[in-house]
Amino acid sequence: MTRFAVLLLAASAALPGIAHAQDDSDRGIYAVARAGMSIEPQLKLDESDQPAGSTFDDKTKFKSGFNGEIGGGYDFGIFRIEQTLGYSSSGVKTDDLVGDGLAGDGRLRSFNMNLSGYVDLPVGRMFVPYLGGGVGVSRVEARLARTAADGGSSSFDGKDWGMTWHLDAGVGVRVAPKTTVEIGGRYAQTQSLKFVGEVDGAAATFEPTQRALTGTIGIRQRF
Repeated sequence: MTRFAVLLLAASAALPGIAHAQDDSDRGIYAVARAGMSIEPQLKLDESDQPAGSTFDDKTKFKSGFNGEIGGGYDFGIFRIEQTLGYSSSGVKTDDLVGDGLAGDGRLRSFNMNLSGYVDLPVGRMFVPYLGGGVGVSRVEARLARTAADGGSSSFDGKDWGMTWHLDAGVGVRVAPKTTVEIGGRYAQTQSLKFVGEVDGAAATFEPTQRALTGTIGIRQRF
């Protein structure tokens, strides 16, 4: 996060006067919508995040699934700030839980609200690369179960709020004076999650970290 903040500051400092050179028509309120795929999102459970005897690996991969968000923002000419509401959903990648006498299933869904900032790099009028990131909160619904060949089992199924952050990069393509199509990528993490479940029938607590790399296509419409 610190390195990324330094990069944003350096990008802004390296472009003095650019904001003044921007046409006033480039500024203003805009709406945004994005949709894409989360590529094999993960629940990460280090040894310290799960009780002794758990049958879960330190990383469980989920199938690539839908990811989308809508929101609005304000474009200052070179810097944008926006707030969005998002949703993602993935089923468990069965190969990570079954085989060699193992059985299991799972599901991962989340609703999130983010406040984000972006720096547009004005290398041209039509193609505009951008860098950005944000923070927010997520309501994560997670279900995970695994039974080992020796009969040992672990499971949890619940919902919890977590703190989320993300880093973005991509390019905007201006297809009309007030319309920009985005092609971008995002890395996101949600932390501080806690789910109550069971290990061999006894109550247990699991504290996973949700991680995802997402590719999206979006549209920004300025008013």
